[in-house]
Amino acid sequence: MADMMFDLVCQHCGRREQKRWETRKSVTVTYCGFCKHGMSVVGIAFFAATQREQAAA
Repeated sequence: MADMMFDLVCQHCGRREQKRWETRKSVTVTYCGFCKHGMSVVGIAFFAATQREQAAA
């Protein structure tokens, strides 16, 4: 499975972070490590599956 990289911004303090998820796992709310408010997704990058993963599919 391909991975995804999310660019996040805090809805409260404006702090920015990046978080990587595997597509096999569910995506949940990410809380700002500074102020503990929810973060919004401002960008997503998708990474192609490796040849090993494609052969297993």
